[in-house]
Amino acid sequence: LSHRGHAGWLAANHNACISHHTTYRMLAKVVICAAMCAIALAQDPAQGWLGYAKGVSPTGQGRITHAEAKWTVLDNPKSGGAFFSPWFGIESSDNLNLIQPVNPWTGTQWQMYIEYFQWEPTHNENSNGHAVSPGDTLHGVVDFVEERQVYTISHTNLKTGWNVKTEIPVQRDVGRYKNYTILYFVFEKEWRCEQYPPNGKVTFFDIAVEYDNKPTSPTWTTAYVDDVCNNRAHIVDEKTISITWDTSSEPSQDSLNQMVFT
Repeated sequence: LSHRGHAGWLAANHNACISHHTTYRMLAKVVICAAMCAIALAQDPAQGWLGYAKGVSPTGQGRITHAEAKWTVLDNPKSGGAFFSPWFGIESSDNLNLIQPVNPWTGTQWQMYIEYFQWEPTHNENSNGHAVSPGDTLHGVVDFVEERQVYTISHTNLKTGWNVKTEIPVQRDVGRYKNYTILYFVFEKEWRCEQYPPNGKVTFFDIAVEYDNKPTSPTWTTAYVDDVCNNRAHIVDEKTISITWDTSSEPSQDSLNQMVFT
């Protein structure tokens, strides 16, 4: 969910970035285009993220071995057609590998599934998905299996019992397995404010985190990438995070222009 626009932009512009090489003027275009590609290849937090909370180990050490959270599916937006999602996930220390139990509004209905996005080389995969209804409680759980160097992820609708599970291998980088150290709680994708759920708030609760198999209270910070509809994350307590927005405000013209290209 979180990076399809970026992957598509890179694919669409790859040839342009490598083909202009016959004159100095065209070489200048290559330099500019390469710079644009480098920016697009940055890492998370990515363009399209609105309010988010970031959690890290208070000691700066260790690996996330367990993370879980619950949240309630929001009301249907009053205006359809948009695509966005609240989600939580864990990320590698270089911000290039993201595992997420997601809950997107697809324009006509809410869904739940598990997504993995890898920036280098670009790879995106989704589990099977299922429709969910406003008021359903979702429960995402991520666990590290050290002996196999994989994460197992479970995403459950506690009201209906529907569940999906998947495994994501930990990527090797220069012969060593990457280390997942970061937690994110995010609301993502820019749309007009009236297209977001009228609740104006999603709350992640019963948050539990372990580093190196020990219960841990992460050090939390909040921020945003795109400033849309006053979408902001709030640390309520060590087990609760909320993200709020204003459906009556309007995104800036710059944000509206950006929506055309993402």
